Amino acid sequence: MPRQRDDKRPVNWTVHSWERGYQHAPDPDVIVWVDIDAFDRLWELSDQYIAVPGDASDNQPAKYAKAGRRFLAGEPMWMPEVGRQADGSLNIRDGRHRYLWMREHGALAMPVAVERSEAKLVRTLCGTRRRTSWFMPPRPRMPTGAILAGIGLAVAGLVAVARA
Repeated sequence: MPRQRDDKRPVNWTVHSWERGYQHAPDPDVIVWVDIDAFDRLWELSDQYIAVPGDASDNQPAKYAKAGRRFLAGEPMWMPEVGRQADGSLNIRDGRHRYLWMREHGALAMPVAVERSEAKLVRTLCGTRRRTSWFMPPRPRMPTGAILAGIGLAVAGLVAVARA
């Protein structure tokens, strides 16, 4: 069984649409906690799905890096806004790269903003009981030269022992 990482970092989520006054709209946003894996399977049916950051399906790759910098800095983050498309599939109206960054960094659940009329459907399709949202920061990468040097020293040591 793989060892769990200890460096999980929480996210300070806020609802963007409430800040802009949409809470008084005819169908105001509410918070729904979604399971990342379940939502991703549904979002994959959408024409706006991003499979891998920066690949051909990502028309704004710089936004992924920007979201990552903000997450790592611990800044408050707007919840992605999720809704249903005309064909019935779920889509992210705003926040694809914030969602994508969380997905790619080990998050299991996160809150999203959903219009009140669609909240029950979203909860049914991909809701979760989890109420914590965290990510795992990228691990520092060791330079390739350092790795090769370490392997070279190990091989040289083995050769020296074999000759002795």
